[in-house]
Amino acid sequence: MMLRSRILKAHPTSLVLASFLLAIAAGAVLLMLPISTKNGSIPLIDALFTATSAVCVTGLVVVDTGSYFTVFGQCVILALIQIGGLGVMTISVALFRWIGRSISFRQRMAMQDIFAHTPREDIFGLVKSIVLFTLGAEIIGAVFLYIHWSQELPFLHAVYTAIFHSVSAFCNAGFALFSDSMMRYRDDLLLNTVMCSLIIFGGIGFPVLYDIQSWLTRRKENRVRLSIQTKTVLWTTFILIVSGALMFAFLERQALVEAQSLPHRILTPVFQSITCRTAGFNTVDIASLKDATLVMMIFLMFFGASPGSCGGGVKTTTLALIAVFTFCSTVVGSFRG
Repeated sequence: MMLRSRILKAHPTSLVLASFLLAIAAGAVLLMLPISTKNGSIPLIDALFTATSAVCVTGLVVVDTGSYFTVFGQCVILALIQIGGLGVMTISVALFRWIGRSISFRQRMAMQDIFAHTPREDIFGLVKSIVLFTLGAEIIGAVFLYIHWSQELPFLHAVYTAIFHSVSAFCNAGFALFSDSMMRYRDDLLLNTVMCSLIIFGGIGFPVLYDIQSWLTRRKENRVRLSIQTKTVLWTTFILIVSGALMFAFLERQALVEAQSLPHRILTPVFQSITCRTAGFNTVDIASLKDATLVMMIFLMFFGASPGSCGGGVKTTTLALIAVFTFCSTVVGSFRG
């Protein structure tokens, strides 16, 4: 009774944090089960690290996901990635709605904190759109990835591999079933295009996707316009992708010129510019890159994805505000000077 009272009185932000901690703890326990690993055991610290990395969609690993964990263990990681990508509160609200139960005021407030610019009365519509778009994007991505892997893997293995990497890419998690991440597929146009598209859609933010959906469905009525946040996110994301790819191509020009494959010279800078900001996949050996390239990638990783998205970082809107503020301060300072 006392625990229930504390939960009801908890701040929405504390509720979200507690939900993530509970998901991490449950994931770590499941990963420690003998059925989760191929050798039957995993140290507590490794299980906790893996669960935390999956829920927080960072992509950092201390053991190789494909060779260390069984299919059951990989499915646990995949579930944690999906929970972390969608958000614990989003999933709980969707489940409550599905079984016909009403959600509490604090759950509404928690969702409002996550998607701050969305009107509170529209939370249900937002959650529905988030779940449907996520499932739709991951299914479409899995279909295209299956087309790729069906050429080299048995049917069920290709389906499973496609689903795992589609969810991992859309949720910007960076977990891969291959020890070298995506390095073996650096020249594959289909895989690079699908993975990059999933990462971008998962990284621009659910509020932005919801805003775009509303604009597309109601633009004939001339009542809905894209919000300032949506325009800022789209432009900032585009600029970061293009500038990051150009910088990578310039800094690593010698290695790219030596590459015999033309797709490698084009796809590698674009893929690394997109993935290093939010996802964590790689098609090149990161340790072999120049220090200047690593600094540039650190900059992209620092700002990361957009508000209300699957990715982390300081957010693209923050970078845009800093850039505008710096520009305006410089202009005003030049006039005063």
